[in-house]
Amino acid sequence: MKTVTPLPVERASENASGAIIPASGQNALASSPMIVMPKRQHIKIQPEVHIGFAIDRTGSSGPFAQGIKQSVALILKPIQEKARLVRVWQQTHGDEDYDEHPILITDGGTVEQALADNARIVFEGGGDAPEHQLSGIHALVKIMGRVSDPRKSRGAIVACMTDDTKPDREGMTPRSLGEKIKEFGLLLYAICEPYPFAEELTEAAGGLMFPITNEPDPGQMQRISAQLSASILATVAAGATRPMTVPMKG
Repeated sequence: MKTVTPLPVERASENASGAIIPASGQNALASSPMIVMPKRQHIKIQPEVHIGFAIDRTGSSGPFAQGIKQSVALILKPIQEKARLVRVWQQTHGDEDYDEHPILITDGGTVEQALADNARIVFEGGGDAPEHQLSGIHALVKIMGRVSDPRKSRGAIVACMTDDTKPDREGMTPRSLGEKIKEFGLLLYAICEPYPFAEELTEAAGGLMFPITNEPDPGQMQRISAQLSASILATVAAGATRPMTVPMKG
């Protein structure tokens, strides 16, 4: 497991135009009014990118709720700009002892649909900590494992949660669930308080953890979102099997 400390982010600037210079040289280009400089073509990442969000919807923290709503957009939009096709699954979960079972609110939808669905999430309920974090993630893993085909797509799960976990309803341990995520070829990213179960889960999956407090500040969530989306893009482009860390300029 790798733990990532968010760094300040600076957007990279565009490179110069990708026009072809005639063999006669640069001066010939400048003297000929008939030559038109083509716009640079942005090559899209070819595999489909499938992203699943497992979101703790309990009313644990107002700053967490607001931060997650912002983060989903900040994660998805850069990926949408670079990837040929993005499909999104979005599931919320709570405390199943209070009948707060996982709910799939976006089922393979577009980025626009996922953002509209995310805006309607109500963060409330839950009993005293811990909550059913493992059961919620497990439910999404079963969906993502079924829909993601490594031959033509890359799948990633982003788990957003606060508080510790209760045992998984089906008996999966953090380690066995992490191993299942790896078996399905899914990338795991955890935005969470660094409880032992989350560390074990992330380590077993070969994923990345972005530690937060129960009340993360907006700047921290923005930096995490930038690093996470950059990691997904770099990992998919490289065909890597584990999430890559991408240095961010500051």
